[in-house]
Amino acid sequence: MAPAGPAFNLVALDNIVGSKGEALGSVYKFTLGRDDLNLKEHGAAINARMGLNSWAAFAGNEDDAQVAGDIAMRASEVNPVLKALRSHGLNVVAIHHHMLDTQPNVIFLHYWGRGPAAKLATGFRAALDQLGGSKPQSK
Repeated sequence: MAPAGPAFNLVALDNIVGSKGEALGSVYKFTLGRDDLNLKEHGAAINARMGLNSWAAFAGNEDDAQVAGDIAMRASEVNPVLKALRSHGLNVVAIHHHMLDTQPNVIFLHYWGRGPAAKLATGFRAALDQLGGSKPQSK
């Protein structure tokens, strides 16, 4: 028997987030790069595949879902992203950074929430809307 796929309306989640997610077993995950930031570390480009991205992983079902994720932000985006997440019932778990010498400095925010999948996806989209540059691109 094949494992069950995500128990969500995937088209609805894709429409809310504005990107197509990826089914990983029963989890549905969005990964969106920060192509508006041109970062290099020791001469190597830092891109979405190397962790310069925002993501959301959904588990559970349409009515009782959990989401965990990470938002990659510039310092000026931290407070607007915090407000966007909290106003949609998503909890901030950690704020930190990895790349000490890159400019602009990139700060990562981990979050978690539980509730209806569409509400959680709307909170993730609200946080993405606070990020500068053009609309975040899929990896």
